This record gives sequence, C-alpha cells and structure tokens, in this order.
Amino acid sequence: MRALLALGVVLSVVCLALAQKAEHVALLKDASPDNRVEGAKRLLSDGDKKSVKAVIEALVAERDGFAGREMGRAFADLKGAEGLNQADSSVMACKKTEEMFAAYWALCGLAFGNTPEGTGTLKKALDKGDKKNVSLRACALEAMGEAARDDLAPLALAIVNAYKPEDDKGNVFENLAAITAVRKLCPKGEDREAQEPYIEALIHVLDASGDERIKYFAALGLSRISGQPAYLSAGWWRAWLAGNVAEEAGAGKTVAFFDAIAVGTRVLFVIDVSGSMEWPADMEFAKNPVTGKGKENGPDYSQVKTKLDLAKVELLWTLKNLPEDYHFNIITYSKEHQLILPDESELVQATDENKRKFSIAVYGLKAEGGTNIHGALTQAFTVVRKGKVKEDPALDPKAMLEGVDTIFFMTDGEPSWSDDSTGEGYVHPKWGSIGNGRYVKPEAILADISRINTFRKVVIHAIAVGKDAAHQMMQDLAEQNHGRYVNRG
Repeated sequence: MRALLALGVVLSVVCLALAQKAEHVALLKDASPDNRVEGAKRLLSDGDKKSVKAVIEALVAERDGFAGREMGRAFADLKGAEGLNQADSSVMACKKTEEMFAAYWALCGLAFGNTPEGTGTLKKALDKGDKKNVSLRACALEAMGEAARDDLAPLALAIVNAYKPEDDKGNVFENLAAITAVRKLCPKGEDREAQEPYIEALIHVLDASGDERIKYFAALGLSRISGQPAYLSAGWWRAWLAGNVAEEAGAGKTVAFFDAIAVGTRVLFVIDVSGSMEWPADMEFAKNPVTGKGKENGPDYSQVKTKLDLAKVELLWTLKNLPEDYHFNIITYSKEHQLILPDESELVQATDENKRKFSIAVYGLKAEGGTNIHGALTQAFTVVRKGKVKEDPALDPKAMLEGVDTIFFMTDGEPSWSDDSTGEGYVHPKWGSIGNGRYVKPEAILADISRINTFRKVVIHAIAVGKDAAHQMMQDLAEQNHGRYVNRG
C-alpha cells in the first residue's frame, strides 16, 4: 500500500512538471512579447536540454527587439552542465542567416552569465567566421561588447590589430563588430595607460583601411573614448595621444544635414510632417554666424517661420549640394509614413534632374496628423539601391548589402502612433490621441531599431527640432546607432 501511495505521489509530481513545462512552451508562442520573455525565463530556469532547444527555436522566430534581447538574457541563469552543453550545441548549429539573431541573443546571455562553459562557447564562436554573411564570429563579438566582457578584450584587440587593407573587401559584419567591440570594451574614465592598447588598435584601422565606413567606425570609437570629434586622420590621433592637439586638416567632400555628416554614399532623409511641425520654429541658433552660416555658406533662414519651414530649408540645401555619385531618397511621416515620391521606391542617383524633382516635392510638403516614429524608421531600413526587400530588413541579404549607409532622422515631438496601433490608448494633454500599439513607447522603439541595426550598422543621425521633441529618446537613438544627436531646440 505504501509503495502504491509513493508511486502515486511520484506520478502526480511528474504530471505536474510536464503540465508546467507545456505551459511554459506555450508562453513562447504567445502574442504578448512580455509573456514570451516569461516563458523563456521559466524554461531556462529548468535548465534541461529540451527547454534550451525550445527557447533557441523561439529565438529564431522572434522579431521583437525587446523580447529577443530579454529572452536571450535569460541564458545568463543557465548554470547546470546539461543546459550549458545544449546551449553550446544549439548555438554552434546556427549557420543560416535567419538563425543569427538567435545565436547573438543566446551568446549575449552566456556572456552575461560568465560561466566557464558559456565563455568557452563564446571563444568557439569567434572561430566561426564567414566570407560574406553574418557569422557566429560577428555574433560573439557583438555579445562580448554588449556584456562588457573586458576579460575577453584581448581577443577583439587581436582581430582589430591584424586588420589589413585587403580586409576592406572582406566580411563587413565581422569587421564592424570587431571595431565596435574594441570601443565598448575600452576602459572608461581618464586612465590613458589602460586605454592606450584600444586607442592604438583603432588608429591602426584608420591607417590600414581605405573604406570610408570602416574608417568612420574606428574614428567614432576614438571619439567615444576621448570626447574629441571623430577625426579620420590617424596622424591626428597619434598627435593627440602624445599630447599634441591640433586642428584637423580639411576633411574633403562631406554631405551634411542639420550639421550631421553622412557616412557612405547611400543616404536617406526621414522627415517629420506631423501637425506640430506647423508650430513656430525657434531660430535663436541662426543668430550665431557659425551655425547660422548665411546665404553663401549654408541655408537661408530669413523666411523660416515654422519648424516645417526649417526642415525644408535644410533639406533643400543638402539636396542641392549632393554630389552626383551619391544615391538618396526621402521618407515623410506623420500618422502614416511614405516615400515622398511613391513611384521612386529605390535609392536614386543624385543627378541634377533627380535633385530638382525631389526638391519640388519638398517645397510642397504640408504638416498634419500624428507622429509614427517606429513605422518611419523601420521603412527606412527597407530602401535599397535596386529592387525590394522581401524579408525582415534586419537580415535580408539585399537590405544588408545594398541598403542605406546613413539615415538622417528628424522629429519635433514624441511618438504618438505606430503601425501596430489599432486605436486610441489614451489622450495626452498636449499631443492629443496616443495610439495603443507597443511601438508608441520609446523603449520599445529603441529596442526594435537596435535589433534591426545590430549587424547592419547603419549610421542614424537623430535631429530633434524644438523643445517639445523627444530629446532623451533621440539622444539614445543616436548613441545606440553610431550617429550624432543634433539639438535644434
């Protein structure tokens, strides 16, 4: 009798455990990103092979930046050998492009967890390079930087110090991931002796590379470390390191919009035309002879009255001065987002005729409606030199290799609508009706754009016009996406 009772208890416990496991797996497929995160946390706390496999499979399908990041972070709680070994096997099995985010998110969690087994997986992933596509090496480098694993910094430094001119034609995803990891892993503060190996590595890239984008990311790293402008001259940085600061020599051809400079020759302008753009513009900056520029050296602000006027004047000036070897397009957005010329869905060459045609469209812009920031930004990642993006722009091969190099993103307000909004969530005392979608929230917008741009490394310059703009969100957008924050407030 006692034996039967004991067996019954065991069976009840097993059945309960199986039922709970099924509930956790079901959460991974829930419509709510928060529930998917909870499901991953519960499964990874179990730490068995099946649970780890289920979470990896869910990460392959995940398209929400916040959910993917947090589900991956849950791998930090894996401690048992069974789960860690399965995580290693699952990550190492990721080879297809569409599996790279699952690998990256899981590697981030393992990097944060800092177990010997997880660190071993990171090191193994560094050996898995690829001649052209996103690779496990790129995923591991991104994860090391994200988790601030300074104990692994020598591995990233070795890759960057070995950079050769011919690497400009190598795997851009691995190259940019290594440069970004060196910048993130560099010690913070004023300890120049500790920082010097990182600074020298980035200066080496400036010397070795002839690719404008590679050089920009090396210079950006030096700028973020030092607080100096992102100069592209290796000689200037060596002089600075030696304590001999001088003015940077002429930078040559540049394309600027609101004083932010384009990186690469494929540029996209994303312009807010919401109703508040008809509010008066604060033109105090124009009284300054440097920022105001004047008619000969920059836009003529004499007729500017509204924020939309200011956007038009700046954009028309930039279009006028685009060199012919550049390709460009313009997205406008309010509650909806669209290309300024619906028939021009690709990046177009900056010929005189194209610049004239787009300038006419800019002149005719009117302001009305809400502010769909997430929708406009995500559309920007789908514009390419030729053809259309068919898959997720975060990993679509055409988008990654032929998409824009620089996005100039401008807004004067807070997000108030999103493509996933189905109605009104609440009424803001100043902005009116706010949509009920997830991507109205700044934190959700930032997380998803960070996902899309993890490997692509598009430079997003964030231009906030007016005191009512979402300044903190815009600062974070620029910081997280390798760009400059411009405050015209």
